[in-house]
Amino acid sequence: MSDAPRDGVDFAALYDAHPDYVARRDATSYERQLVDLEVQHFKLPHLVALLRGQPLASVVEVGCATGELIAAFPLADPCGRRLGLDISPRNIAAARARFDHVEFQAGDFRQLTLPRFDAVLLSDVLEHVSDDAAFLADAAKLAPRVLVNLPLEDNWLNRGRAYGPADVSGHLRRYTLAQGLDLVARAGLQPTDWSRVWIHETPAESLRRALRARHFGHAYAGGPVGRRVRQAVFALATAVRPVGRALFASNLFVLAQRP
Repeated sequence: MSDAPRDGVDFAALYDAHPDYVARRDATSYERQLVDLEVQHFKLPHLVALLRGQPLASVVEVGCATGELIAAFPLADPCGRRLGLDISPRNIAAARARFDHVEFQAGDFRQLTLPRFDAVLLSDVLEHVSDDAAFLADAAKLAPRVLVNLPLEDNWLNRGRAYGPADVSGHLRRYTLAQGLDLVARAGLQPTDWSRVWIHETPAESLRRALRARHFGHAYAGGPVGRRVRQAVFALATAVRPVGRALFASNLFVLAQRP
């Protein structure tokens, strides 16, 4: 993400102080363990699957936050290069302290002198930037292959959500599937493979519930009545797939390149 203030917002400062990222810097936190779980059991498997066995010797991640994904990304060469970039100095400091086998740099990648890589990775980033297509196009200059993970939040539970810098996750907008694929095209890229996945339909969901139960004593949030309601709704959503897919957000995983 760019560290230049846009629309009066200093995004570097925003993500330095954002509660989600502050929590992820704490080794004992639920948020740290949740992101580790989601990287290992959801994001990484679906991103790597798009490569279909293509070997990578070097990968750069733009918007790496606290570094979990780039640190885990597999390379054909054990001595290959992994570089994580983020505008938040505090997130980068936490990533360096945790993952000493990965290079990290703080700053706007468009203002850094960087080599070419085999692939550039953007995971849960484009919904945070105001110039999403231009940002993706600039990132694509770093490598011949571009891997994108984009949340698709045009679902029932997000219909009333107020997107913008003050959003609970800092998302500036929501995407439909068509808008996500159009974003790739507007960036001048051509998808070579893509998949749409609902996390509640994957093994990662039961692991997330178990993690919540270990930390908070309950697999679902809220008081006793709220937990029962959420459990019933989730049971319906998993039993009736169209209901679950309308209710919950999904993720678009894309491998793209320049035509």
